[in-house]
Amino acid sequence: MDRADAIRLLKALAAAGMDIYAPRANVWIEEKALEIGLEGNQFVGALTYAGNEGWLVDAPRRGWTFLTGAGKAIAER
Repeated sequence: MDRADAIRLLKALAAAGMDIYAPRANVWIEEKALEIGLEGNQFVGALTYAGNEGWLVDAPRRGWTFLTGAGKAIAER
Protein backbone atom coordinates (compact mmCIF):
# COMPACT_ATOMS: atom_id res chain seq x y z
CA MET A 1 0.00 0.00 0.00
CA ASP A 2 2.91 2.37 0.65
CA ARG A 3 3.82 2.37 -3.05
CA ALA A 4 0.29 3.27 -4.16
CA ASP A 5 0.06 5.97 -1.48
CA ALA A 6 3.47 7.36 -2.48
CA ILE A 7 2.37 7.58 -6.11
CA ARG A 8 -0.88 9.29 -5.09
CA LEU A 9 1.16 11.75 -3.05
CA LEU A 10 3.54 12.50 -5.92
CA LYS A 11 0.63 13.08 -8.29
CA ALA A 12 -1.01 15.46 -5.81
CA LEU A 13 2.24 17.37 -5.26
CA ALA A 14 2.89 17.73 -8.99
CA ALA A 15 -0.72 18.81 -9.61
CA ALA A 16 -0.31 21.46 -6.90
CA GLY A 17 2.75 22.88 -8.64
CA MET A 18 5.73 21.13 -7.08
CA ASP A 19 8.52 20.69 -9.59
CA ILE A 20 12.14 19.60 -9.73
CA TYR A 21 13.56 23.13 -9.67
CA ALA A 22 12.31 24.44 -6.36
CA PRO A 23 11.92 22.67 -3.02
CA ARG A 24 8.76 22.94 -0.98
CA ALA A 25 8.32 23.19 2.76
CA ASN A 26 7.54 19.91 4.45
CA VAL A 27 4.48 21.56 6.01
CA TRP A 28 3.13 22.27 2.51
CA ILE A 29 3.72 18.63 1.52
CA GLU A 30 1.85 17.43 4.61
CA GLU A 31 -1.07 19.75 3.79
CA LYS A 32 -1.31 18.31 0.28
CA ALA A 33 -1.20 14.79 1.72
CA LEU A 34 -4.07 15.60 4.08
CA GLU A 35 -6.09 16.97 1.14
CA ILE A 36 -5.95 13.53 -0.52
CA GLY A 37 -6.66 11.66 2.70
CA LEU A 38 -3.15 10.59 3.69
CA GLU A 39 -2.56 11.07 7.38
CA GLY A 40 -0.69 9.47 10.22
CA ASN A 41 0.99 6.18 9.38
CA GLN A 42 -0.30 6.27 5.80
CA PHE A 43 1.45 9.59 5.21
CA VAL A 44 4.63 8.46 6.92
CA GLY A 45 4.65 5.24 4.91
CA ALA A 46 4.11 7.08 1.62
CA LEU A 47 6.79 9.64 2.41
CA THR A 48 9.27 6.97 3.49
CA TYR A 49 8.61 4.91 0.38
CA ALA A 50 9.03 7.95 -1.89
CA GLY A 51 12.27 8.84 -0.12
CA ASN A 52 13.66 5.32 -0.33
CA GLU A 53 12.88 5.24 -4.06
CA GLY A 54 14.64 8.59 -4.56
CA TRP A 55 11.43 10.32 -5.67
CA LEU A 56 11.65 12.93 -2.91
CA VAL A 57 14.90 14.11 -1.31
CA ASP A 58 15.80 16.50 1.46
CA ALA A 59 16.78 19.97 0.34
CA PRO A 60 19.84 21.71 1.82
CA ARG A 61 17.43 23.98 3.70
CA ARG A 62 16.14 22.18 6.78
CA GLY A 63 12.45 21.33 6.61
CA TRP A 64 12.26 21.47 2.82
CA THR A 65 12.08 18.73 0.20
CA PHE A 66 12.82 18.41 -3.53
CA LEU A 67 10.84 16.40 -6.06
CA THR A 68 13.41 14.52 -8.16
CA GLY A 69 13.31 13.83 -11.87
CA ALA A 70 12.39 10.23 -11.11
CA GLY A 71 9.58 11.44 -8.85
CA LYS A 72 8.30 13.76 -11.54
CA ALA A 73 8.28 10.90 -14.05
CA ILE A 74 6.26 8.75 -11.65
CA ALA A 75 3.80 11.61 -11.05
CA GLU A 76 3.27 12.07 -14.78
CA ARG A 77 2.35 8.42 -15.45
